[in-house]
Amino acid sequence: MNQKEAVHERLKEYACVAPDQMMQKLQINAEGITQEEAIIRRQKYGNNAPSAKNKDTMFYCIRRAFVNPFSTILFFLGLISLVTDVFLSSDYQKNLTEILIIFSMLILSGIVRLTQELHSKRVADELFQLVHTTVQVLRDGQWVELSSSELVVGDQIRLEAGDRVPADLRLTGATDLFVSQSVITGESAILEKFPESLPKEPQKLTDYSNILFGGTTVAGGTGTGIVLTVGQETVYGGLTPSVEARKQGFDRGANSIAWVLIRFMTVLVPVVFLASGLTKGDWLEAFLFALSVAVGITPELLPMVVNACLAKGSHSMGKKQTIVKKYQCDAEFWKHGCPVCG
Repeated sequence: MNQKEAVHERLKEYACVAPDQMMQKLQINAEGITQEEAIIRRQKYGNNAPSAKNKDTMFYCIRRAFVNPFSTILFFLGLISLVTDVFLSSDYQKNLTEILIIFSMLILSGIVRLTQELHSKRVADELFQLVHTTVQVLRDGQWVELSSSELVVGDQIRLEAGDRVPADLRLTGATDLFVSQSVITGESAILEKFPESLPKEPQKLTDYSNILFGGTTVAGGTGTGIVLTVGQETVYGGLTPSVEARKQGFDRGANSIAWVLIRFMTVLVPVVFLASGLTKGDWLEAFLFALSVAVGITPELLPMVVNACLAKGSHSMGKKQTIVKKYQCDAEFWKHGCPVCG
């Protein structure tokens, strides 16, 4: 999603409307909204919290640890070995060694990754609980300090130098207000904001001179405004890619290995099957031999080795007061020469 598409329709509409008209349309008075109204508005417009945090559930962590292309290949090869080495073999030829190795490596590598990530997640969640972003909000006619997660659409808030903007809001008043929008636009320039309405809908984020975007920082001055969008409806939330789409270079590299193996087996197994069948005439034996080749070319220990190395790296970084929630982040640190990893 580009920057223009990330701008909510309420921002586009109320940026060109006078503050009095906006308050009238949003059914807000000079005393602010009440606690009862806040509950209703929260149910209607949602919470001021990113939804990506809900993805890191126990089930999602387990799926991420055990379900990936390479593990899927090993799982099916383990099933094939179970059929060929146990069910289709005579009693004296049955061999469980290879089957036990494959499934043991799958389970151990998944457990190592899951244990390390759950530990990091628990520590990160504890730290998150210690960090509270508060903001001054007008509720029931009084200015009170609330957590930014309690904000709803229609809240009137007050900001000053050093504050982080908790949601997208329309300015109703400003005194020498300067804001850094680098977190959204990538530009280092400090922009001055004004409460006056705009003559037409802006084409760029930098043209919204009366809108403060969530995630930006107040560099100087003071200002008051009305919250228009919260949570994932903010520009910052709209620009944040989803967890499923957020693949690091390490993920792409690991998945590419799995797909190379799949393509290689797709070509090699039929060739071996046909060559063995045509030369020996025993097609069942040729089929079993082709499956054995597929199992043989797959490095069963690779997931275990990779996860063990990344777990060691995460543990070493933990000694230096650095939390690695996801393994691929650890790999990216080493790739870019992070000084903490050295």
